[in-house]
Amino acid sequence: MTEVNGLRLAYRGLVAGLAAGWVWLAIALAGMLAIGVDPISAVRNLGHSGPAWDAIAAVAVAQVTAGLVGLLFAYFFGRYFTIRTTLAVSATAFALLAWLAAANLAGTGTQRWSLQMVLAVASLAYGAMLGSAIPVRGEVLRRADAD
Repeated sequence: MTEVNGLRLAYRGLVAGLAAGWVWLAIALAGMLAIGVDPISAVRNLGHSGPAWDAIAAVAVAQVTAGLVGLLFAYFFGRYFTIRTTLAVSATAFALLAWLAAANLAGTGTQRWSLQMVLAVASLAYGAMLGSAIPVRGEVLRRADAD
């Protein structure tokens, strides 16, 4: 058994990821609308029942992904950081790398550079919020039982 309470850390990462996912979604949607891109176009085929269901599908995909990225970052990387600044910088870098990998796998890397910039800025904001919400190592250490 490790000295870090992994379940507590993973739960905090999931919650932080979900909260940061709303920030990512708001920035991405506002940015897409500002540059004239249809924000629902990527998930138009998921809903099959009209624009309202397409929007719900887009939010669901964004939240599941954001929660999973937060959980994975906290559980596998967050347990090693003892200083908040390094945690925030690494979470921001991790979020940006996760976005770049997802964009490459989905084949969206060839789209307009302005759209990629909007989504990169949204990912940076996601990472900054994730890094500020995940506990550092000292906050999730198991306490020895007193005799």
